[in-house]
Amino acid sequence: MRKKLGEILLAAGAITEDQLRAALALQKQRTVLIGQALVEQGATDELTVFRALAKQARWPFVDLAERTPPRRLTELLDGKAAWELEALPVAEKDGALVVAVADPHKAVVTDTLHFLLDREVVLALAAPSALQAALTRVYGPNEAIAAPAARAESEGGEESPIVRLVNRMFDEAVDQRASDIHIEPFADRMRIRYRIDGRLKIAAEHPVDVFAPLISHLKVSGGLDIAEKRRPQDGRIEHRSLGRDLDVRVSVLPTQHGQTCVMRLLDREANLLSLPDLGLNEQAHAWFRRLIERPHGLFLVTGPTGSGKTTTLYAALQTLNRPDKKILTVEDPVEYRIPGINQVQVHPGIGLDFSRVLRAFLRQAPNVVLVGEIRDRETAEVAIQASLTGHIVFSTVHTNDAPSAVTRLLDMGVPPFLIATSLQGVLAQRLMRRLCTDCAEEQAAGVLEQQILGLSAKETIRRPRGCRRCNGTGFHGRIGAFEWLEIDEKLREALFQAKDPNDFVRAAEASSHWHPLLEDAVAKAKQGQTSVEEVLRITKVAVASEDEDGPMSPVSPESNPDQP
Repeated sequence: MRKKLGEILLAAGAITEDQLRAALALQKQRTVLIGQALVEQGATDELTVFRALAKQARWPFVDLAERTPPRRLTELLDGKAAWELEALPVAEKDGALVVAVADPHKAVVTDTLHFLLDREVVLALAAPSALQAALTRVYGPNEAIAAPAARAESEGGEESPIVRLVNRMFDEAVDQRASDIHIEPFADRMRIRYRIDGRLKIAAEHPVDVFAPLISHLKVSGGLDIAEKRRPQDGRIEHRSLGRDLDVRVSVLPTQHGQTCVMRLLDREANLLSLPDLGLNEQAHAWFRRLIERPHGLFLVTGPTGSGKTTTLYAALQTLNRPDKKILTVEDPVEYRIPGINQVQVHPGIGLDFSRVLRAFLRQAPNVVLVGEIRDRETAEVAIQASLTGHIVFSTVHTNDAPSAVTRLLDMGVPPFLIATSLQGVLAQRLMRRLCTDCAEEQAAGVLEQQILGLSAKETIRRPRGCRRCNGTGFHGRIGAFEWLEIDEKLREALFQAKDPNDFVRAAEASSHWHPLLEDAVAKAKQGQTSVEEVLRITKVAVASEDEDGPMSPVSPESNPDQP
């Protein structure tokens, strides 16, 4: 058991028991560390306290009073980073760099120093006043504050430690196929996570001291107000990483310990998926192709954020992108540039919202219109009017399944007759992790596979194992699972007659034109494209217990399994 600081000082004869009791009494009156209380009362000095702290932490101690470390060592660390981390390289020992800090609880700074210096680092403890004096002698006075730090970082070029950290972060994210980077501040540390194949993974943790200059740098790069820390902000960064041009959507949100930042990575040079590459089965592909070739009407794609709705619509646009068709899109933001298509970015700040752009579109005589998202009644009604006047209109809504897309429009206040006369079909989708082709292995179907997939005990199924290519996860990439609903005359009549939105949902689920998500997900698991666990993640199925022989009943899929 580790000894308390007071016990160490008592054993060394540095203080008396009366002095320790007086310091403990002071602690009850004020929020103060015991070592600080002893120094304030004159029982001992700072140097003695920190020698004892080093012994308690089992760290080496370095006395920096009137001592300046060799220049060849101090030049390894940038002055700004040294002040931000309150760390000073002081010696070399057995090939490792010894770095002095003044807080034994800052052991996490080791990871940051290892990254910045690209070598093994060992921490030593120094008295705070001596360390501050040494930092001033070596690097000059500490003048860093948030705004100047941001300006310095933005002008400092590639040599700045924060810029190196940002570049390394983007390079790692691109190399690991991450779709998002999450930067999260906590009371004692800063965490960086990557979302890979829909799952978050911790990439690094740094001292909380690094957070302020990092977030300031990202806000400057994204065109955000670095002085505004109370309101959410959205911006955009253009960044080149590993030879690829990225569009980075930046979202900053105030939290208890600072501003958390999420960056969505969009690769401008990535190859957009074609219609056959989406993962639709033959029946769904034929249905999808038939509906998007119609001369007019409304077609909706639905699913949670990050489920691939935009990718699906872009695949449809690429199929329709011919010289005889004029295609216009209104998006927030424009995620991918497609040659031959006119794409418009909304700017709500100047009144350029979805509905206003849509009205302008109708004077441009388009054949095909894409509305990034239907968010309100006004946008929905303008989109429907466009579909009724000779245009095929594509858009997205956020619902859990295909029939609920109609319910969502009704909730917005769109009259049932408008929906019934315009809506052609709805495609709902989720993303499942795809089994790694290098390491997935055939195994006998277990009880779960037999229940969910309807396999016998003699049949085999592919399961994830893990290898270097998939970083040990057993999965590499994602594949879509789809649910589709075509609005036929019976469903239009049901929508006209429905007294309650749920009446239409029940009619749609009883229709032969509705193909549920579970069917497609199960089929892909049987084909060895994904695992049964992924099927369970995106759908809720009632799994029979071992003593039950009754059938399973599928219910609604989870609300947002693909949330970024």
